[in-house]
Amino acid sequence: MWGFIIFKDNFISVNEWKEVLNNDNVISNKMVDVLKIIYKFENHSALTSEIANVRNLENSSDEKSYNSLIVQNAKRVKEYFGKNPIFEGDSDKEIFWPWFFNGKNTNEGFQFQLKKELAIALKEVFSNLKVEYSQNGVNMENTMSFQEYILNKGYFFDPKIIENYLLSIKVKPFVIFTGNSGTGKTKLSQLFAEYISETYNRSENNLYLIENEEYLSVNAPVNPSSINHNVWTLNKKSLYGVLPIKEIERDFDDLLIDNIPAKGRMSIIIQLTYGKKDYELKDYLENLLSRGADNSVDLKINLNAFKRVCDDYSAVNDFIILEQKSNSTAYKKTQWIMDFDIFRYLPVKSGKIPCDIFVDDIKSNANLELKLKLTFKKNKELQDYLKENEGKKVEVKIKTDNFNFDNFHPIWEKEKDDSTDYKKDPNYKIVPVGANWTENRHVLGFYNVITEEYNETPSYSLIKAAKNDIGSPYFLILDEMNLSHVERYFADFLSAIESGQPIPLYSNDDENYELDIPDNLLIVGTVNVDETTYMFSPKVLDRANTIEFPTMAAKEYMNSDFKEFDFKNINYLMNPLEDLDVRNMNVYDLKDIFMFINCSEGNLWDVLSNELDLFQSILKKINFDFGFRVINEILRFMFVSWRYEDSPQNWENWERYFDAQVKQKILPKLHGSQKAIGQTINELFNACLIERKNNADARLVDLTKDDCRYYTSAVKLQNMAKILSNQRYVSFIN
Repeated sequence: MWGFIIFKDNFISVNEWKEVLNNDNVISNKMVDVLKIIYKFENHSALTSEIANVRNLENSSDEKSYNSLIVQNAKRVKEYFGKNPIFEGDSDKEIFWPWFFNGKNTNEGFQFQLKKELAIALKEVFSNLKVEYSQNGVNMENTMSFQEYILNKGYFFDPKIIENYLLSIKVKPFVIFTGNSGTGKTKLSQLFAEYISETYNRSENNLYLIENEEYLSVNAPVNPSSINHNVWTLNKKSLYGVLPIKEIERDFDDLLIDNIPAKGRMSIIIQLTYGKKDYELKDYLENLLSRGADNSVDLKINLNAFKRVCDDYSAVNDFIILEQKSNSTAYKKTQWIMDFDIFRYLPVKSGKIPCDIFVDDIKSNANLELKLKLTFKKNKELQDYLKENEGKKVEVKIKTDNFNFDNFHPIWEKEKDDSTDYKKDPNYKIVPVGANWTENRHVLGFYNVITEEYNETPSYSLIKAAKNDIGSPYFLILDEMNLSHVERYFADFLSAIESGQPIPLYSNDDENYELDIPDNLLIVGTVNVDETTYMFSPKVLDRANTIEFPTMAAKEYMNSDFKEFDFKNINYLMNPLEDLDVRNMNVYDLKDIFMFINCSEGNLWDVLSNELDLFQSILKKINFDFGFRVINEILRFMFVSWRYEDSPQNWENWERYFDAQVKQKILPKLHGSQKAIGQTINELFNACLIERKNNADARLVDLTKDDCRYYTSAVKLQNMAKILSNQRYVSFIN
């Protein structure tokens, strides 16, 4: 899977979008309806088929394509604002969809994502708009909350620490936890990883007993395809417990097609076809569609069908070698539906498997069928070759070490042997850092020239798993990260996170092997400070949010009645992969959003720029000032916090999140002697107060929340001032 294609040419602001959304001479009512539908999908991103499904529910016409609609409206938008055309790559072909959307290719087709300024404008013009349809995420409102989950496990964490952590990993996939031993730093990161793993893999709970037979419940769409063609393409996420989907769907960096190197991905299509003469079921679906009812039905499939699909397979060494006929789909669309021979090497059968189904309460007969699709990245040499050899068979070689089916255990296998605790590999690894870690091989492994094999580490294995499951978050937890110098073993990671470039691993036979760090890999480093550990350099602290875990008083811990906290937008907070494009937002993108948000002090953009300038000027006196990276990441954090609070036009709670950023991004680099930083700590402390001009002595103030703009930062600075007074030296991570 590849990331969104983002076009930044000819920028249109939020206010400009609002202007044309209210002008049907520029954007037609039909186009507005389509844009509103896309907004309703998680991440404001939808496939053409998903848009069509919703339009059918709304009794609108069924379009196979929206190209003409997009082109006509984009032309009018371009002309209205007097913008220059957008061209595809270096060609002279004008394209129109980037006026409204970012986009990406997926296995199910092209996916449109609303431009963020357009999404904000839609919400402001149509205030009742909300996200209604899930994609990669899970609707957390219908599941146990994370706080309930950790309370049930016997733990408690300050809800604001949870908020700060989960908002931080949206902005940057690297967070540092600091605090005394035993405050729960590693445990919080582990519990959230476990919680997310469970919520992303819930298919095993959907079993029902009907007529003494077990059935798996799946949501199926009610759309023209399910009525006119009697077929459903099933949601794969609901079938993870019965089919080795994640094990089959893999990226390949080393395909050979008639010895031409290629990169691609194997994906699985699962279809269920019911009888054409099943008029009762067809009439029922047509009636649902005509009434504009919910866009899905409860489809229950006999579990025996999946048992018959799962099969033994022939494991082979090194390569799977297949013959595949070249056709126009291969060289034009860079994809094949694979011939049945591939199934000999996989633990699933080809062909149609008869099964019983229930659609709501209607019983019917159907056939379950699996198809495999190989999609390869654009490759001119290969595409030209396939075109020249259209109609002929070519050899496809796939490395077998890309597949690993040993850890897949279907749910009936677990039921059969309760003594065996089969569990999906967790989406996280806790990796204890060693004091002898002086190079990246401890994290990434190394190529063994004697065995000619790559020696993998747990971290490397987790990264590979994340690359092959990009719809789910994966967590690398580096425990006691500062037992060794972080820069010595982690510098490549820091560079890759910042640049987006792959990490070089090794060279062999004139080939260079690299490792891409996927966007869904989230890294948490826990830190203790004692005589055995090393301090972080500013380079490391600049690249992370540093979150401090306070020690809870024994009496408070033993006697508190811990209750659940009312999180603002639980779906947004608990989906760490939502709004990932914020990581690429620059200061101009952010300005265009914040310029139209107000707070009690005035325009939010002006307020934020003044506050950042104040803290920067104080720190500049002792050469601890911060640069563009920190400013951008603070603003990005403020953006996701604003989104978390449902994007208010007047945002009065912004100080709570700016306070978090002062403490997490600005203060952590602070360290030094009384002479070097004593006055600066006092100035920073006063900057956190409502009354800033009193030059209060940080050590002596009886601090209350009512005195503060930024309470947690003021408390931290007061503690640092007291330590500095007593010990003559202090650092943030003390």
